[in-house]
Amino acid sequence: MPFFVDVILPLPLPKPFTYQITEAEYAFITPGIRLVVPFGKKKKYAALAVDTHTHVPAYEAKSIAYIIDEHPLVTPKQFKHWQWIADYYMCPLGLVLRAAVPSMLLLESETELVHLQAPVSSLRISDNARLLWDKLASIEKIPLAQVGDYVTAQNPYKVVQELLDHKLIATREEVYGRYAPKEEVRLSLAQHLRKEERLMALLDSLEKFEAQRLTLLQMVQQKLPVSRVAFYKLAGVSKSSVQTLLNKGVFIATTHQVDRLPIKTEAESPLSPLTQAQQHAFEQIQHHKQNPTTHLLYGVTASGKTEVYMHLIAETLQAGKQVLFLVPEIALTAQLIQRLHLHFGKKMAVYHSRYSQSERVEVWNALLENKSHVQLIVGARSAVLLPFSNLGLIVVDESHEYAYKQFEAAPRYHARDAAVVLGRMHKAPVVLGSASPSIESYQNATQGKYQLTTLTQRFKGFQLPTIELIDLKTAQKKKQMQGVFSTAMMEAIAETLAKGDQIILFQNRRGYASFVSCMACGHVPQCTNCDVSLTYHSHSQQLKCHYCDYATPVHSHCTACGTAQPRSIGLGTQQVEEEVVKLFPQAGVARMDTDTTRGKHGHQQLIDRFQNRELDILVGTQMLTKGLDFGGVSLVGVVQADSLLNFPNFRAHERAFQMLLQVAGRAGRSGQQGRVLVQSFDTNHPILVQLQNADYNAMLTAQLQQRSQFKYPPFQRLMRFEFKHKSFAVLQEAAQWFASALRANFPDVLGPQSPPVGRIRNQYVLHVLLKLPADKSTAAPKAQIMRVTHRFEQIAAYRAVRLQIDVDPIQ
Repeated sequence: MPFFVDVILPLPLPKPFTYQITEAEYAFITPGIRLVVPFGKKKKYAALAVDTHTHVPAYEAKSIAYIIDEHPLVTPKQFKHWQWIADYYMCPLGLVLRAAVPSMLLLESETELVHLQAPVSSLRISDNARLLWDKLASIEKIPLAQVGDYVTAQNPYKVVQELLDHKLIATREEVYGRYAPKEEVRLSLAQHLRKEERLMALLDSLEKFEAQRLTLLQMVQQKLPVSRVAFYKLAGVSKSSVQTLLNKGVFIATTHQVDRLPIKTEAESPLSPLTQAQQHAFEQIQHHKQNPTTHLLYGVTASGKTEVYMHLIAETLQAGKQVLFLVPEIALTAQLIQRLHLHFGKKMAVYHSRYSQSERVEVWNALLENKSHVQLIVGARSAVLLPFSNLGLIVVDESHEYAYKQFEAAPRYHARDAAVVLGRMHKAPVVLGSASPSIESYQNATQGKYQLTTLTQRFKGFQLPTIELIDLKTAQKKKQMQGVFSTAMMEAIAETLAKGDQIILFQNRRGYASFVSCMACGHVPQCTNCDVSLTYHSHSQQLKCHYCDYATPVHSHCTACGTAQPRSIGLGTQQVEEEVVKLFPQAGVARMDTDTTRGKHGHQQLIDRFQNRELDILVGTQMLTKGLDFGGVSLVGVVQADSLLNFPNFRAHERAFQMLLQVAGRAGRSGQQGRVLVQSFDTNHPILVQLQNADYNAMLTAQLQQRSQFKYPPFQRLMRFEFKHKSFAVLQEAAQWFASALRANFPDVLGPQSPPVGRIRNQYVLHVLLKLPADKSTAAPKAQIMRVTHRFEQIAAYRAVRLQIDVDPIQ
């Protein structure tokens, strides 16, 4: 009887592939373990086993190469969650696997060169080919990707082809495990020298070797064994002396496997008691513990939502269960991790993209083994895909943030919604916290799908900041402007600095200026790959594209007409920072955006400097809006709010209100009432009026009315189909065909139409938008869409057109 296994490959394939296995392998393989399988003509991949069976497939099944794991890498509930993501967001399960599993565990074969025979004396080959063959004969194999390290030819692959043509070498595919545990060398005193008389005799014999004697005395004072790296840093320790004592057998060196994850050794700090309002919110959430559900914790900024989270976490950990704490992006983790580490450091691990692949593998493995030091996982959206086995609580902080949505590549999942489904699967409560909940979440709460819990007062009764609107049109007419700042804003900054308080200045665009324009002919430098103007960065004196990273130097003369009149237009964080430094030279100023926080600890270093009062003014983008808590900030300035209000998206006004409310909430968090100044050319804009009154309900009512009228969420579900191709004519024809096919089955289809940026990386872009009733199942419509998609993919003329499906798009 033949035996088979179905596997998922980390590739965009529509279904699992079946491979033949032996009876012994059939008895051993369980769902979730990795197998190395051949795929295509030569490649091999680490695939995930999903099922074993005896059903003969319709095609001739290949045999697996070998089994990697003894135990499953993926838990059953985790796989079920991945399957939901693949089905709901209409993407291949293999892409969910690729997004979820650290790349070090997704092994893929490498092409290697191996020698076959020596060239005969009469064979004429190039000097580079002979050099490569000689090297290959001595080291047996060379990865194809490293051939350029051994030959100086302009095209090293021609050299490889020359040897292949003469059958002097061959290629093969090999899979290697790339993850290696971290190891540490530790030193200790030899066992026979741990008796005092022998040690004293040795010290006496080293009287003439002072460096060795001092090194030995340091070792005697240590708690053995000691890390070699740490020992080298001690006073009086010489590396050469350490090696000499090792050679003499005085010291013993042993290798130990250590955890890359930092383990806390100091005692945990007790939690602060909850206020009456916080205790009420805590009890409301606990009341539903027997029947876990999703809770929307709607609390004003600085109301103490994090304290409620921590008490919920403490109770869950005490019960022996795991906790997932999601944050929208890395910028928020730095300060939050410090707070959580004080109370839960011995059970806490962090998981996000700034951590190395090895660190992420260790979090994954520790979770699989349910180790005690990874019971609390703090991470960005990808942490929702981890292998939890005993999940007892999920917290989604700042749940309104659109950073929870993955929109760059499939699977285009929303971590908030995926967390809600994960909580149901584990029967664990899910807490969505926000000071300005998304309209969809609040609608779910009012309709009873979520439990609504509110915190309407700031911690300890601190007052909400006052919000003042500054009319830039009036200020300009009255000549009350200096650069980008109004007189009122400059006076407020000066007063705040005089009091010794700190200031946050918000401008939601990085770079120096939006673009550069010639004042003579009006020419604006454009990206060569995208339909967008280049952003001016003054520090590097470059014009950069924020879509494809294309960059070009700034020219002193217009490249179109040759006149020396280019001028920067618009406003970015670099320009704000530069003007602040000129106006307030005595103040410590720094900038926080993606240009200044690229390193692993870039956010942490800036936040620490501001927290420690080394900085007076922090200029930044939306990174500043996400839950940061600075007690010294009494003034927040929004330099120009208009760019947030005039964006072509049905969520623009909701997002503007949320972002401005969040950044306003950074002021006055330590007792004194904060002050927020918002500069705008349209101070009568409804969103700014609602912001000034901190009136979330007014914003909600207005937005719900508009969305009901124009059929947008939460009243309709959206699906966006994005088409890309280098030829606009082909693209337009393909998108029109797809839209017509959808209209034959669905009434509400919009497009095709170009997005705000109609060409990115030399690919033209068109969108088709489909609206579906929110109160009906999407299973049947999605099945129909997949049929249309399959027909589309079979049309030869459109095969080069790239189609991407985005379910519940946010942009």
